[in-house]
Amino acid sequence: MKPLVTFVMLVCVLNGVLAADTTATNDTNAIQQEQLFQRFLKEMRKLRSEAPTNVDVSYMDYFDTTNFREMFLNQMVVDPSFGYRWDEVPAPTMTGTNAMDAVHSFIATNGWDMQKDGDIFGITPDKSKPIRGLPWAVIQNREFPAVTHNGILYVFFNGWHWNSSGVAYNPCTNTFALGFAGFKPIGQHWYVWATTDDGQTGVQEYEGAKKK
Repeated sequence: MKPLVTFVMLVCVLNGVLAADTTATNDTNAIQQEQLFQRFLKEMRKLRSEAPTNVDVSYMDYFDTTNFREMFLNQMVVDPSFGYRWDEVPAPTMTGTNAMDAVHSFIATNGWDMQKDGDIFGITPDKSKPIRGLPWAVIQNREFPAVTHNGILYVFFNGWHWNSSGVAYNPCTNTFALGFAGFKPIGQHWYVWATTDDGQTGVQEYEGAKKK
């Protein structure tokens, strides 16, 4: 994906520039995908119309192309129910006795500090390994890179370089590694997280913290 495209989207995501409409639907996956893409286009067009006249937003023409639609659905959307912003991932949908078996097995095998230098999915030698069986029914059979550091399991969903997002399992409410632009709890000790290249930060909230 073009760096500028990803940069613009994540800046908007972290700053809450774009208004969300996350109404649930029981439509088929294909229809949900199309609805999500059309929502994105609508919001991008609104953002473009509100841009200052001295700002070149011609790059947004790319959003209306077939190539971008394929990239959007294949590389930026984990599942339509997860939205496309880093903080739209829902709480785990599997809560039964065996829901966390894959996570517990991964940690038992690899420990809680695989990436000792704290460079999570970064440029130093990446210690991540694949994990399958996360406690979301829609992605339970899919595989994602995962790594642990200082008692936290980080799972990578999508992105490039330092513009990326995913979920993290933090059962002891340990401190997140440096470099995370935003993170917040979504239930059952799971968090959503995001990083950006530009150093901007968003909400950084720990489970159980009192909201201001």
